[in-house]
Parts: sequence; C-alpha cells; structure tokens
Amino acid sequence: MQKLAPVFFVIILFVGLAAAIFRITPSEISSEPETWSAFIYKNGYNSGKYEKKDDFDSYPSCKAYAEQESDKLQGVAWECGLNCGFDSMRQGFHCETMTNE
Repeated sequence: MQKLAPVFFVIILFVGLAAAIFRITPSEISSEPETWSAFIYKNGYNSGKYEKKDDFDSYPSCKAYAEQESDKLQGVAWECGLNCGFDSMRQGFHCETMTNE
C-alpha cells in the first residue's frame, strides 16, 4: 500500500490539473462576435479628432466604408479597429488590433 501512495498522489494531482484547465478554458473563450470600427482622421492622424463608425461585421466592409469616407475628404488617413471599447484610463478608444491595409 505504501508503494501505491506516490502513484495515487500523482494521479490525483493530474486529475486536479486537468479539471482546472477544463474549467478555466471556457471562460477565456469570447462568445461575442467580432465587430470592426472605422476611424476617419479628418484633421490628420495625430490630431486626435476623428469620425468613428461602429458595428461592421468584417474588415473588408469596414475598409470599404473607411476608404469611401476618406476619398470624400481628399484622402485623409483612416484605420479599422477590431473589438474597440472606450478606455477611461487613456481617455480614448482601445482596440484589439488596428489596421489600414
């Protein structure tokens, strides 16, 4: 029986680890759909003034809107951001990714 104690301990340890991983993983998976936001910088990229439009379901649709609005304003800078939200600490919007490819 004493020779089996370390084996039982290791088995219980691995079962506990597996249960913890299984329990943590579903909470880390985002159930929210991806949303894109278009940022059109009317007075230049570094001006801090921009027009923002939300709720695009894909990058291509965000890009098409942003390019159209940019062309109306003589080719101003634009970006599309994924899952953007207002960050009160930074006093601005923070996105998972920003791109304008």
